[in-house]
Amino acid sequence: MVSGFRFPGSNSRTTIVGATGSGKTTCGLWMLAHQRFDKRPWLIVDFKAETVFDQVGFPPVEEIALSARPPRKNGLYLVSPLPNDDEALEEFLWRVFRRGNLGLYIDEAALMPSGGAWQAILQQGRSKKIPVISCTQRPVSVARPVFSEAFFFCMYRLADKRDYRIAEGFIPADLAEPLPAHWWRWYDVEANRLLTMRPVPPPSKVAEELRLAAPQPTTYHPFRWTARPTGRPQLSVVK
Repeated sequence: MVSGFRFPGSNSRTTIVGATGSGKTTCGLWMLAHQRFDKRPWLIVDFKAETVFDQVGFPPVEEIALSARPPRKNGLYLVSPLPNDDEALEEFLWRVFRRGNLGLYIDEAALMPSGGAWQAILQQGRSKKIPVISCTQRPVSVARPVFSEAFFFCMYRLADKRDYRIAEGFIPADLAEPLPAHWWRWYDVEANRLLTMRPVPPPSKVAEELRLAAPQPTTYHPFRWTARPTGRPQLSVVK
């Protein structure tokens, strides 16, 4: 590990940016695997039915509906919104906001609804004990608090020069300077520390780390102890 690097803490907001294929999703899940699942539940908002979660397994991941109450028991949970689910997701996020003490991992922050709950979580999440890890392809496509409220930034290769200019408004570096494939820049806002990082472990290894880190079920159910297919459509592979 690079000297000076630290993983996001229990109340941090982390923004991970990179073009398709750059490695941002794998990095985001690696960050998630190093969270304290013994302190609070974590919820994945999975817009793209990422296959890596099937590699992790169901369990330890528990899929819940948008109509459900936010989980209280420590563990790793997942909701899979569809394109027409903005209203249901907005209502669910307000329940998360009121509930508090729950981590959020967002696989594509540009798809989050604009009704106000998402911005409230970003702006008041620290006091509500709602740490957030947000992944996005483009800075121009997300709500400004994804950047203005971030404690940590992870920057991969971007596809558009305009995106570099937006990111450089928050990160004191020439982010367009090329790096080797899958390398990334890590900016710790509080420490004002910029690091150049080597690639994170491959997706299969990250899935294993996440499976081992997530709490295992402790109550008996005839199917609960065997990872099972979810029936979710396989839309993409982890990037």
